[in-house]
Amino acid sequence: MDLPLLPLTSEVVDSTQLPAESLADWREATARLDAYLARWELADPFYQRLIGTSLLALAIREQKSHPGRPPVELTLKLAQEKVTAWLETLPSGIPEAASSGRAAVAVLRLARIGGLDRWPRAFLSRETPPELAGRLRESGFEAGPAVRFSHMVSRPIDYGPFARLAREAWEQVGWKEVGAILAFWTGVFGVACALYFLFFAP
Repeated sequence: MDLPLLPLTSEVVDSTQLPAESLADWREATARLDAYLARWELADPFYQRLIGTSLLALAIREQKSHPGRPPVELTLKLAQEKVTAWLETLPSGIPEAASSGRAAVAVLRLARIGGLDRWPRAFLSRETPPELAGRLRESGFEAGPAVRFSHMVSRPIDYGPFARLAREAWEQVGWKEVGAILAFWTGVFGVACALYFLFFAP
């Protein structure tokens, strides 16, 4: 861990000399910092506490130089800057031209191999364990095939042989046949009505 832990611990102890009206803000900053570090799920809680103590000490020292900055904002910004700078030093295997995305790639690879579960003390450390560096290089992402767009030509829908038979039957039937069919069924309906009224109607 490249944070100057031991010298800054005394500054944390001297935090009792901070103005009383700012202590509530520093307590909130501490709680927010603990929540931020907890999201990294370090497998070593003691090391996580040391990291939090060092970052809080750095924030207190920075706040003395810039007294107008809110403790919560200052502490979280400092922590994020330290973490981002550390992530960018991890092996990524991507070109230097894409260095803006090195931190994001490192986060994905750490999650993929469970890096902070096996090497929790590598977090914010100046030196990356050789085993972790090797695993990060091996977990490179492979680019998928290029996307190709094709133009689909519309085609008429084929409804099968029944549609063809129905169409042919309709084309072969003339209006004369249609009239005869209608007349036949009209006659059948008329006979049925007459029989009903003659024999079944009350």
